[in-house]
Amino acid sequence: MPELNQIASQLKKLGSALETALKSRAQSKPNFGKKIEEAAKLAEQIGWPELVAELRRECEALRAQHDTSLQSRLEKLLQAARASNVPAEPGARSVRVDIFRVELEGATASISLGGAKVERAKETDGDKLFARLRKIREGLDQSPFNREDFFKLLKSSYASCRRGSATDEFVPVRELHRELMLERARQSEAFRRSPEPKNVPAYPLHQFVFDLARFIQKGVGVGEERLVTTVPSMRESANTVFIPNLDHPLGNETPAARLAIKRST
Repeated sequence: MPELNQIASQLKKLGSALETALKSRAQSKPNFGKKIEEAAKLAEQIGWPELVAELRRECEALRAQHDTSLQSRLEKLLQAARASNVPAEPGARSVRVDIFRVELEGATASISLGGAKVERAKETDGDKLFARLRKIREGLDQSPFNREDFFKLLKSSYASCRRGSATDEFVPVRELHRELMLERARQSEAFRRSPEPKNVPAYPLHQFVFDLARFIQKGVGVGEERLVTTVPSMRESANTVFIPNLDHPLGNETPAARLAIKRST
């Protein structure tokens, strides 16, 4: 660091000298040649290879420090989960805890569920981050859910998505989520009284993915109708959601890019 401080001081002097020289040239002053010569001498005094090498050493040291800190935080999160008998599984730069995936990015943690962003938490301590995950899961579990009512809303939303498309039975899952938000708004008393954006009931994508998981947990159908999902193509991969297995949180998730409601044969 002392070497970098010294080089930084030299660079500052060089920058100032160049600025003065350029001003002299712009103003057609006769001392331009003298000023640019002074700048050249300052540039010769700087050990450019040493500067590059020192900067690379600093980058490597910071990267190693960051990786050590990241692994320590991930391990602490895993320990907190295991201590509470919550399923958890480590990854290279992320961990799966219960039905969530947690990726650490600098001082923040990105929490997702089934490929849908839940939130970016500023909490970096493993124990406190685990407590936050438990609070999110409790909120999801306590959110109202009636299987039959959910299926009715899903059917209405599915029909809206299919309007104008007589051939393809399958609709994009994310498009279905958008229509489901509108269906929920239509059934909201607050929205019917005052149809304004602020009165549209919140229904984030991760909640929809969780509700799909709750529905599928007891089977894929209601009566003679059933949900069918498609495995995503390469083109659809960015719009895919992954429906978790609530009975086995670390088990395989069901990738779903598009969905259809079909009659059982």
